[in-house]
Amino acid sequence: MMMEQIHREHGYMVRLLAILKSKWNTLKDEKPINYSLVKEIVDYLSTHSESVHHPKEDILYRYFVEKYPASSEIKSLELEHQELSEKTREFILTVDMILQDAVVPQDVFLDQLENFIQNQKQHLDFEEKEVLPLIKRTFTTQDWQAVESQWEQSDDDPVFGDTIADRYKQLAERVRQVKAE
Repeated sequence: MMMEQIHREHGYMVRLLAILKSKWNTLKDEKPINYSLVKEIVDYLSTHSESVHHPKEDILYRYFVEKYPASSEIKSLELEHQELSEKTREFILTVDMILQDAVVPQDVFLDQLENFIQNQKQHLDFEEKEVLPLIKRTFTTQDWQAVESQWEQSDDDPVFGDTIADRYKQLAERVRQVKAE
């Protein structure tokens, strides 16, 4: 169940990154974008990742490293999660500056947005193509029971779940529009 939740959350993140990529393309064509939607996406990715997604993965990864120490490719992921969180906070500051009418050159913002998308995508790809398949091949039923017992938090998603958080109403509506297209 934990693995399915992680895959599902990765799918949500990929969908949001695709929306950001479309915003990047729109800006690249020198057309205006909705910066508050960009802020909601980045805020969601930051908040949900730090409070739900990465802690869940960290339980999985820590257990794997302790039980199967020869697998070094997983050891750096907890640190990578921290670095992604820091980069996300820095990017949110830039978006906040724009929303507060500060002048941020468009080429600077485009570079930051592109780097943000690439960093997130590379991390997700590495987990999906390398790490999670390795864990899936290696874990026994007892391993899964052990990690599942450590996760007690609710997985109600504030954008993709049954109850949409007020702060993400615009984002949830945009996600529904993209899905319908």
